[in-house]
Amino acid sequence: MNIIKKITIGTLSMMFIGSITIAQSLEDARKAVTAEQYQKAKSLFANLIKNQGTPENYFYYGDLYLRLNMPDSAKAVFQKGIAADDKSKFTLNYVGLGTVDLFNKNAAAAQANFSKATEEMRKKDYLEYVYIGEAYTYEPSRDLPKAFEWFEKAKENGEKDPELHIAMGNAYKAEKKNSEAVAEYQRAMTLKDNLPSVEVNIGEIWTQAFNFELSESTLKGVISKDANFGPAYRALAENYYRWASAFPAKKAELLPKAKDAYSKYLDLTDRSADSQYRYLIFLFNAGDFAGLEKSANDFISSPAYNKDYILAKRFKGYAAVENNNSQVGLDALNSFVKEIEPSRVIADDYLKIGKAYGTLKQDSLAILNYIQASKLDTANTEVLGTIASTYFSSKKYIKAAEYYNRLTKLPKATLKDWFYLGYSNYFSYAAMVRENSKDEVGMKQTLLDADSAFNYVAVTANNIDAYLYLARVEYYLNPVNENDKVKAAYDKLVELTLAKTEQTAADKRNLVESYSSIGAYYIKSDKQKSMENFNKALALDPNNQQVKDAIAALKAG
Repeated sequence: MNIIKKITIGTLSMMFIGSITIAQSLEDARKAVTAEQYQKAKSLFANLIKNQGTPENYFYYGDLYLRLNMPDSAKAVFQKGIAADDKSKFTLNYVGLGTVDLFNKNAAAAQANFSKATEEMRKKDYLEYVYIGEAYTYEPSRDLPKAFEWFEKAKENGEKDPELHIAMGNAYKAEKKNSEAVAEYQRAMTLKDNLPSVEVNIGEIWTQAFNFELSESTLKGVISKDANFGPAYRALAENYYRWASAFPAKKAELLPKAKDAYSKYLDLTDRSADSQYRYLIFLFNAGDFAGLEKSANDFISSPAYNKDYILAKRFKGYAAVENNNSQVGLDALNSFVKEIEPSRVIADDYLKIGKAYGTLKQDSLAILNYIQASKLDTANTEVLGTIASTYFSSKKYIKAAEYYNRLTKLPKATLKDWFYLGYSNYFSYAAMVRENSKDEVGMKQTLLDADSAFNYVAVTANNIDAYLYLARVEYYLNPVNENDKVKAAYDKLVELTLAKTEQTAADKRNLVESYSSIGAYYIKSDKQKSMENFNKALALDPNNQQVKDAIAALKAG
């Protein structure tokens, strides 16, 4: 073998060995991400990029930052990945940038980057579609129908790739379609052995379904195979917390288990800043707001805290509001909203601020924040209800009616929404009367709106209160004693009230009102019936002077 041949073979051998080392190192870094050892993963990626700054290494490094909800850091890494791609062959970094755009609510820029990622795809390629689909599954960018559109495209060539099925399972899990999610996870496990993170996801699904025993056995099964896989302990802790919440009698048994499991999780993730931050997420999901407020405050005050973990301030604010430390929560959240990029503020931030202002009896500021939340999340109809009820409690009945009217036009409108639409209009009319309003057309329309709402509730639910206010509104619309609509409503109220096994004091007051009105209805047409009804009213309220006067007038006539 000549020297040139020896050098050539030697060089090829070194290149081959080096490529294997790099591939293993990338695999190690990705395994660290899967194991939620984020500090370790960052260190591995940093070394990888230092020694071999390939576009692929940059992409998976940026993907880590997306998982940690750090879009600015992710963007910087993806841009370096694009700059490192001399031949423009590795396009996933454009998918990464598009995902960052979605985090920042810039759909047009996201689509432009996704187009760059896909425009030169070969017929057999599909990973771009998988990762674009995943871009729509992160909480800040969630649009699950859109995610499935991209997953369907990936299926043509990627049907046998477990990564696609894991991504689809995660999307179904986010939709709370548990059966579909489990089916996708099981498909992934038939395509590849040893997927502990997938088994953990299945365990989490059983927790969501309140099948706590099955979740426990599933997660313990993962631990029996790999006692050092941290996410299994985290999920086990979350399962114990939720189990304890669902069955308070078991709290003494389950809460220590939850804390022990999470302590093991922290140990396995080096108690890094990332795992401490994840602990805040755990406490939030577990509904342990007392623990969350303290832990968030401790973390923010610790040397480990930096602006990458600014969402810890959100958790502190949320927890303080839920703990009725409204001013503390308000200060934390107002500061957080000013400090963070506007695109990362979410509807729940304004909802919590609104709740804090409401608790502090600052209803106008509460409403302003609720409205802001509604603008950010137009699909959240609960916000409309909160705005409506806050206006109502503030005695701003016209605005309350406006929002209850919007609620009643939604598919899931409740009878309570309809009743309070009537109630708000009823009190709006009363306010107009007190203010001596000259707007006769507006006053009549307000009564008609109240009438329509109360009538809907009365007929649909046989609701006594609805019949009471329907009768009153009908009288205001036509204030004469011989009003058939008024009598019909009071008759129904009497029928429903007498059918009750026990009448309350309010029921008796309503009966007095009903009998008195029915008595007045018959004064001219049937004095006997009129007297009967007035006597029924007097039997319930012997000191009612108006009823006494009516009976006296009937006797005198």
